[in-house]
Amino acid sequence: MSLTEYQNAVDEVIIDSDKEYITLHIPISEYDISHAKIFTYFKDYLGQRYWFQSKDNKFDNVGIGYRASIARDRFKVKSLSDEKKNLYDSIQTVVLAENPTSRLSLFGGVKFDDKDTTDEWSDFSMAEFHLPVFQFDLVRQELFYTIPQNSQKLSEAFQELLETLSALSDTEPDAYEGAEVNIIKDIFPEEWKKLVDEAVEVLDDETFMKVVLARQRLITFKSSLDPLYLIERLKDETGTYTIYYEKGSSAFISKSPERLFEIKDDYLWTNAIAGSAPRTMDESDNAYQQDFLLNDEKNRYEHELVRQSIVEDLKPYSSVIKYDDVPEILQNKYIYHLHTPIEMRLNDDIEIFEILKAIHPTPAVGGMPKKIAKNYIKEQEYGTRGLYAAPIGLIHENNDSEFVVSLRSMLLSKTSATLFAGCGIVKGSSSDKEFLETDVKFTPMMNVLEVEK
Repeated sequence: MSLTEYQNAVDEVIIDSDKEYITLHIPISEYDISHAKIFTYFKDYLGQRYWFQSKDNKFDNVGIGYRASIARDRFKVKSLSDEKKNLYDSIQTVVLAENPTSRLSLFGGVKFDDKDTTDEWSDFSMAEFHLPVFQFDLVRQELFYTIPQNSQKLSEAFQELLETLSALSDTEPDAYEGAEVNIIKDIFPEEWKKLVDEAVEVLDDETFMKVVLARQRLITFKSSLDPLYLIERLKDETGTYTIYYEKGSSAFISKSPERLFEIKDDYLWTNAIAGSAPRTMDESDNAYQQDFLLNDEKNRYEHELVRQSIVEDLKPYSSVIKYDDVPEILQNKYIYHLHTPIEMRLNDDIEIFEILKAIHPTPAVGGMPKKIAKNYIKEQEYGTRGLYAAPIGLIHENNDSEFVVSLRSMLLSKTSATLFAGCGIVKGSSSDKEFLETDVKFTPMMNVLEVEK
């Protein structure tokens, strides 16, 4: 059925005067819509756009305009839960799609910790989730369009939406090009190695077993990076989650291999990911690296710490947690990881923000024990992590959600990019080897920027 044939249905909708927003849910398969067209057509929404795609292409969502947001300067489970409920309660959804499968969602994230933020993270709140004006689901070919309830007649809004979609479909994506590099430099490299050595001295096998230490690389350019260039470059690597998140004058980008968790119908799926080895173009070397990972004492120990911690964190929320004792190999374009899938059924009346608070940060990005490691990072690590290694994802009206650990990431601001990478430090770690490991982990963002050091 053509969208224009839904006009009569729109005219018959009874508006609930208690609702603040009206959301039209419509099919868009009759239109020719792409990422490049969306970001070209909606260029005036710069600073209020996101793209979030799963590694298995289960979802591919683009949000344009932040119609409403929930934002807190402190992570408070009850406050965020109440705000989420109130926002969804304020929306009346008008479904004009036959057998719809997409769902309206809030997109956003929570910073790694509450360390006093430096200026580069000032555009982002501690916890922040957005209801977009336009939410495109490019996998299911459906759109959610949200307007204030009293802004105009619903039939007029529907007609304007059809005109917008026609114009979007006819849009010719703008030309784009990369920016010329000015400076590439690692931030405090020798000081970071010294910090690793100091951490090794205070770590032990019982009271403080592991800490993840991150470092940064700064790249400056002679002009601003074009969002369309970045969108196209982000398509280069498959098999990872893609995050492109604009807020104000900043953009946060991640090509993460790691799902924090998914919740659907009261079931939760997560995974332990820790222990890594480089992947190359040499298949014999790759076979060696995988075998090394599965049998290396340090990597297996690090992985088991992560798995044990996640299971303990989730025990209060489920009576049954399933996982295998022997890890698998997770393959990404540049690196291998040890990987253990974990599945559980949630107890009744568990809020999504309770799960976020319980599981973040995992030992894969924080350390063991969690509280000691998190405090060590906050007090000793150079710079502020912000959204690096933090939870970013989608939240639906109920608990259903999907969150990513935003690794392999960078923060863009005007003509600069700050890249982030970290590694797990345990007793016996070598600062020189860990430094080289983080070099490998910078590769995805270096590749996005088409930069070589």
